[in-house]
Amino acid sequence: MSRSWKSFETDRRTVLRGGVAAAVAALGGSALASCSSPGSSGGGSGGGAGATVDLPTFQQYDGVPPDFPAAAEGMNEGFRAYPANPGRVIEEAPGDGEVITFMTNIPGAIPPTRDANSFWQALEERIGSPLEISMSSNDEYKSKFATRIAGGDIPDILNIPKDVAQLPDLLEATCLDLTEYLAGDAVLDYPFLANLPEQSWPDTRFNGKIFAVPVPRGMSRTSAPIYRQDLTEAAGIADADPGSFDDFIALCTEMTAPGANRWAWASMPSQYIQQMWGTPYLWGEEGGAFTHMYETEEMLGAIEDMIAVWAAGVVNPDAYTASGGAKKQWIAAGTAVFVHDSFVAWNQFYTDNPTVTELRINMLDVPGRDGGQGSPWMGAANNNITAFNAETTHDPEVLLAIANWMAAPFGTEEYLFRKFGVAGEHYELAGSDPVPTALGTSEVGIGLQYISDAAMALYLPGRPDIPETQHAVQAKMVDRLVTDASYGLYSETKSRMNAQLEGAVNDALNQVVQGNAGIETFTAAVDTWRTSGGDAIRSELEEAYAAEHG
Repeated sequence: MSRSWKSFETDRRTVLRGGVAAAVAALGGSALASCSSPGSSGGGSGGGAGATVDLPTFQQYDGVPPDFPAAAEGMNEGFRAYPANPGRVIEEAPGDGEVITFMTNIPGAIPPTRDANSFWQALEERIGSPLEISMSSNDEYKSKFATRIAGGDIPDILNIPKDVAQLPDLLEATCLDLTEYLAGDAVLDYPFLANLPEQSWPDTRFNGKIFAVPVPRGMSRTSAPIYRQDLTEAAGIADADPGSFDDFIALCTEMTAPGANRWAWASMPSQYIQQMWGTPYLWGEEGGAFTHMYETEEMLGAIEDMIAVWAAGVVNPDAYTASGGAKKQWIAAGTAVFVHDSFVAWNQFYTDNPTVTELRINMLDVPGRDGGQGSPWMGAANNNITAFNAETTHDPEVLLAIANWMAAPFGTEEYLFRKFGVAGEHYELAGSDPVPTALGTSEVGIGLQYISDAAMALYLPGRPDIPETQHAVQAKMVDRLVTDASYGLYSETKSRMNAQLEGAVNDALNQVVQGNAGIETFTAAVDTWRTSGGDAIRSELEEAYAAEHG
């Protein structure tokens, strides 16, 4: 008996889905563990072998001119204030009137449910469909994601972490192929998806198909030393940027006063020191050959300097055991002056500490180890990718129209509503800037930014000085940014084993830096990393690179 292509495709997906579910169940969710190595890009999950499909055409939206334009690719645009009287750029509701389900993580407190959430209700009126959102905290999301995939309980819209094991198989088994809608000029039907940064799209392409839309981050996630400029200036330091490692040590010593319960650093500045030395950002590539940062002479030099920094007593002695939240509290309290974090965190220090009126945040540039300029690392291109259930009852064009609505950029009325809610209810205007109310703080964070999002803008309501400073820092760094050479390339071994492999090396590194082991402990761990999977990852990356670049 003959079968249609449709029935064959359904059978194929059923077989694939069973294999993926079995793999996830057998691993108990451990395959979804996040890579937590220093400087982990979160990239490298896209573009399987033979990924020859055209990526979406970039078409910039110029409706809202920035106060601080991006001077080079990768930079974020900056705005002193939100434009007054922003207009709607999407008149027709993108939904189809039917319930749409979505699964996501939530970085803050879980907001009120739909029946008690006026923002959620207003959103549904805007998009023209009820939106059922299954939310989990950041800490719980990956295990719940694994459980639902293994059980075949897949929503219409799915926030997929980029470090999921066997991601191409998962996408093939469970998600819509969006190639015909997004490849090349086809994306122009969705102008705000076409406006997303070009470097975000390789994460969505596998085995010659486009399976997802990206949730872009880019340079907003570039990390360097964030510091309390008010404290350095109070110490008589007019310009904190060091010119070399020796200058850096002197700066740290100057800002450390254990007797006053203050240390220069909330965390060991490992990544910053590596950037001074010019190590690769995870993987480097030359002539198609890949080298991990662990394997370089520069890494050994950087470790010597890390040991010296720890021995100098300029890092909080609890740095290796305290949580990230505790370290941010040290910065707010002045117990620490420097912490390695991103432009996103820069704003968060202000929004989380409104009573610290003297607070002024800045970010150090990266010097060369012995002078000159160092090599800062480009932030992760994306936070996550978003795919659609292959068995959804919604037209793919409806789901893409919703993603396009969620990507309306800064300066539009849609962006203002999406990020801040309803005027007079979820925010009040100070000039043209939205200032969240208590209700807005409670209700608005329902995870819409993980369906899709515009490229991040440098902006903080009521603080025009902050985007100006941030833009100046980005402009100094952008031409020197180093990217992870594995970004956009898929390695099966990396997808399954990277967290465990790099975790073991980083554990050894931490022991060496704290003086609990000799450098041979690190080099032995790197040898084990190679034989246990590092060499296999290298081979797979080189194969994917050759297929991509011919």
